[in-house]
Amino acid sequence: MKISGSPQGPPLTRRGLLKGGALLAGGLAAAPVLGACGGSGGSGGKRVVVADWGGALVEAEKKYIFEPFSKETGIEVVVAGPPTGAKIKGMVDTGNIEWDLIAGGPGTVLPIGRDYFEPLPDSLLNIPGIDPSYVDKNWLTYYLFSVVMAWNTSALGAGKKLTSWTDFWDTEKFPGRRALRGADNGVPPDMEFAVLGDGVDVKSVYPIDVDRAFRSFDRIKRQVPQWWSSGAQPGQMLVSKQVAASSIFSGRIGELKAKGAPLDFTWNGGMFELASWSVIKDAPNKANAFKLMEYSVRPQVQATVWGKYPNGPANAKALDLMDKEFAKTLPSHPKNLEVQFLQNSEWWGKNRDAVLKRFQQFAAT
Repeated sequence: MKISGSPQGPPLTRRGLLKGGALLAGGLAAAPVLGACGGSGGSGGKRVVVADWGGALVEAEKKYIFEPFSKETGIEVVVAGPPTGAKIKGMVDTGNIEWDLIAGGPGTVLPIGRDYFEPLPDSLLNIPGIDPSYVDKNWLTYYLFSVVMAWNTSALGAGKKLTSWTDFWDTEKFPGRRALRGADNGVPPDMEFAVLGDGVDVKSVYPIDVDRAFRSFDRIKRQVPQWWSSGAQPGQMLVSKQVAASSIFSGRIGELKAKGAPLDFTWNGGMFELASWSVIKDAPNKANAFKLMEYSVRPQVQATVWGKYPNGPANAKALDLMDKEFAKTLPSHPKNLEVQFLQNSEWWGKNRDAVLKRFQQFAAT
């Protein structure tokens, strides 16, 4: 498998998707997914508390991961959240650990610090079918998602297609307004696409030349009526022709196309991100959390859940168990990965706060 960009490059993962994508609720009250056979809470109990981001994705995880896991193991899965960094840090600092497993990964772990998370057991570090770049001592990726460029086929012009971010930035050759991801809710703006739109080679995206990215944003700013912050926004703007082209989550554009919307997109130049599990330091049910992590990346489990919800399975073996044509529509299919790059979480972990502050000032002027 060819992976462009940084060798270590994951990013703001689940938070980017759900806070900037399927953020349908500000949070979830702790509620059992399944009344499992076995005891209740406490260390060594037959339960595990998962902090997640809510929305349709969690409903799919409940049905295809959590409930079958409980049925197989007798371990009750309780869903809570959202797993914000401040909440995690407060739990560990006070010793009042309410959660065990969190949906987040590198984009959550690195800004807070590795000391707030448990190291993974060796059994989770080398799972057949999972690329080593998807695994770290503090997180295990269980699915991938992508941000790609899309366009309204009638708004862009008959027969016109975007093939690169330089095309996206070329509003003379490809007229029409644009939408790009902003910096609300702590989600990183589309800095990578800004430098690609300015001619940077995909292999040279990182470290991002921040000044160059903002100069590139400035060139297109007048054509951007809104910097999007939720996953539904770019699709709505594309369908309504408020914009002719936009960055968008691949799952969203695929869903809209399936419903007959006059939209199209390309994987070329797309950025894929890692959604991962991490276990909070001193989690009371960490052994059960590790069991759930392992269960969630089994090929058959992955094929089932991501065959129903359009994200890419982290375990490549799952693709062989899916409908072949459907598998080709997922971000982790090898042919799609070849033309994308992996967002670099190490870079964002060091630069996110400064970039967010600068972007918010930029967008406000």
